[in-house]
Amino acid sequence: MRRPPLPIVLTLLLGTGLSILAAFAVARWERANYRLQFQRQTDGLATALQRSVNRYTDLLLALGDFYTVSEQTISRTEFNRFVQRALNTYPGIQALEWAPIISEQTRTSFETAIQAEGYGEFQITERDSRGGLIRAASRPYYIPVTYLQPLAGNELAFGYDLMSDPTRLTALETARDTGQIAASGRIRLVQEHKNQFGFLVFLPLYNTSTVPGTQTLRQDQIQGYLLGVFRVSDVVEESLETLNYNIDFTLRDQSAAASEQFLGHYDAIAQVVTTAAVQQERQPDETVNEKLQCLTTTDCSHLLAVGGRQWIITFTPAANYPVLTPWRALSTLIIGFLITTIIARYLAQAQAELTRTRELSQVKIRLFSMASHELRTPLSTILLSAQALEAIPQDDNHHRIYSRIRAAAKRMNQLLNDLLTLSRAESGKLQFLPEIVNLQHYCQQLIEEVQFSFQTSPSIDLTVSGDCQKVYLDPHLLRAILTNLLSNAVKYSDSVPRVRLSLVCQPPTITFEIQDQGIGIPDADQGRLYEAFYRGANVGTVAGTGLGLSVVSACLQLHQGTLTFESQMGKGTTFRVILPYIE
Repeated sequence: MRRPPLPIVLTLLLGTGLSILAAFAVARWERANYRLQFQRQTDGLATALQRSVNRYTDLLLALGDFYTVSEQTISRTEFNRFVQRALNTYPGIQALEWAPIISEQTRTSFETAIQAEGYGEFQITERDSRGGLIRAASRPYYIPVTYLQPLAGNELAFGYDLMSDPTRLTALETARDTGQIAASGRIRLVQEHKNQFGFLVFLPLYNTSTVPGTQTLRQDQIQGYLLGVFRVSDVVEESLETLNYNIDFTLRDQSAAASEQFLGHYDAIAQVVTTAAVQQERQPDETVNEKLQCLTTTDCSHLLAVGGRQWIITFTPAANYPVLTPWRALSTLIIGFLITTIIARYLAQAQAELTRTRELSQVKIRLFSMASHELRTPLSTILLSAQALEAIPQDDNHHRIYSRIRAAAKRMNQLLNDLLTLSRAESGKLQFLPEIVNLQHYCQQLIEEVQFSFQTSPSIDLTVSGDCQKVYLDPHLLRAILTNLLSNAVKYSDSVPRVRLSLVCQPPTITFEIQDQGIGIPDADQGRLYEAFYRGANVGTVAGTGLGLSVVSACLQLHQGTLTFESQMGKGTTFRVILPYIE
């Protein structure tokens, strides 16, 4: 029997050895990448949660600035008007409140004054041993909830003495003595009827415009507290709207006693936070640092800073988290036996290029989402600050400057919303969530928002035909559709825009017609209007990105609607949106 040629033997030996080594290397890389992927995802979740908490606490700072710049006592009406926009923007807010320091000597006159405002049964209250509300017992001073928004659903908290509860009292004293924002431990809200925890964030206000320099002065000059009442579940769920990593986590207040630490458990499959006890729950290491390295894929913890307290998040893979299967290592071994080293190397490079392409696509989506969340915080602060400054009597020049700031911030916020909507549509995460809507009232509010986004409020007329009181549609998608069409109608009109929105609710369809008397659309451009970043040749110096109609088209596809338009140069354009009327 002839022996195989030496080159063939060497090739077989070398190929076998390289295939085995390559298989081991790929398997090791897969394991390391699997752990790294989990760690990166937990980093992203922790960052999103911290940003969300910061957004909520920053609201109190903006409200505190409003009090500081006001030269007189803030009235209930001014307080309610200032916080309304925040209540409409942040779903995790249970209430925003003002609670002054009231002495026992002034208690009766204080209660009488509030009753004279139209709250005839108002009194300072506290909880009894069975949890019911009773008139607060006599003590040197009280801290009752006096201004409260929204009042609906929070009536039980109106007049509640924050000092009567030990958890609230601890946070009050911390805020007073430090002069900084302080959060409470977990609480069952006075007004809460669901099975979820809340927490309070307090901002102390003093009789001086600045925080007194010593603790003794701060205790003597405390005037009252601004506080936000937040629901843990809603704050967490809002921050994770654009993130779905199939990772569960448990949230604890590490600053609280052991029996009071548990805040909630996030179920990634259901995408909800529950307060039910988690069986066989992992306990965090007592020596945890600010950010632990993920030693395994089943344990990774992070710390959140919340008003001087430390919340710890313990992450674990959900039941549907992808299981590590060494397909690449097995494939490398099989291919190594069958093909040459050059072809195997080529396939590895091709696979690496494909992986990089997917990562770039994911990075783009994450970039849009993170940029939106990151920029909304300063935008919200700008809007609230501009609104506060406009509320202060100023000359016309200052008022125009503040109006331009507000309008620019609104336009930037709309651009972020458009980018986020398009990125969600590209990734298949744009959802259709219909609900019952009073469409006439909805359109009136939307028109006011559009007018508010321009420096000079344009004229937008609304006509309604048919029964539009209870219509079943997705208000978020409809907002993106109508906001872009109305904004375009105003932008591309003459110096005195005249825009008309006609609403017709006539089964089996709902029709929205947006008509302007603007510059019109050239015939050559009409076939490309729905392309992203494309703009007509006659827009001139009018600012815009060309994203509006792309967003409208993406939202209409989910809503199973259609869009048509008619346009004449120099005479105006009419867009017609037709949606199905769902009984």
